[in-house]
Amino acid sequence: MTMINEKRDIMKPVSIVCLMAVAIVLLSTPAFAGFNWENNITVGNDGMTWRYTEQYTEDNFVFYKSYIDADLGNGDDYVSAWELLKVDSITREAFYDSIINDMDVKINNSSTAIHLSEIDSSISEDALGKVYRRGEVTNYYKVMYSFDGSLTELGTNIWFLAEPESNVTITFPVGINVTSTESIENTTTIIHNNTTTIIGIVGFEGEISIGYAENETWEVYVPEPMDDNNETSTEVEPHVPYNPVDQIFEWLGFGPKR
Repeated sequence: MTMINEKRDIMKPVSIVCLMAVAIVLLSTPAFAGFNWENNITVGNDGMTWRYTEQYTEDNFVFYKSYIDADLGNGDDYVSAWELLKVDSITREAFYDSIINDMDVKINNSSTAIHLSEIDSSISEDALGKVYRRGEVTNYYKVMYSFDGSLTELGTNIWFLAEPESNVTITFPVGINVTSTESIENTTTIIHNNTTTIIGIVGFEGEISIGYAENETWEVYVPEPMDDNNETSTEVEPHVPYNPVDQIFEWLGFGPKR
């Protein structure tokens, strides 16, 4: 998202956003042919993780490799390992700068309680080799955030700035109900084991707003202990066979025979 959102930081120094220009150009073409960008957001009670999947195919696979070689490498029509390492470094720096300067997550219209905690990327080795060799490449990115308090303590609405018209999946923690969704098209809501997942397409403006509330009827289920045969077991007093002699001693006040 931060790599390809045209609304963001277009005037940054070229050393920070040169690779971002690749995706911006691709997303400016009709139907985004040969390029795919997906968002997978997992919201937790005290933080969240935003994963991105970026895929280049067809002519855009060649264009992507050509850009790496010509603008980040030595222009020898071959993408080498050191050029991919440079892509990885620039990508992480671009993510960090863009998010720090313009936070892409807000709770109750504020980002003061949200902090960027980690950025990771995985640039595919499929881009290695001759620039004009056909194929496809899929890159993965992960951005992690921490919250100053719990999700329900901070508010009842969470907002995301995502790439317009890209696929998005948002999963909320157990016990949280989604009360409203805005700017997500073709929405599908899946509820499984008290976990709500929203699947759809980001709207034209790229601003997603989701209302949520704690499910007060939800109770934590604690399974009963299982025995070696995976059957429910309960602790009982050991069975002691009846002994009439013990009973007689008890009547006489001597207690059970040992």
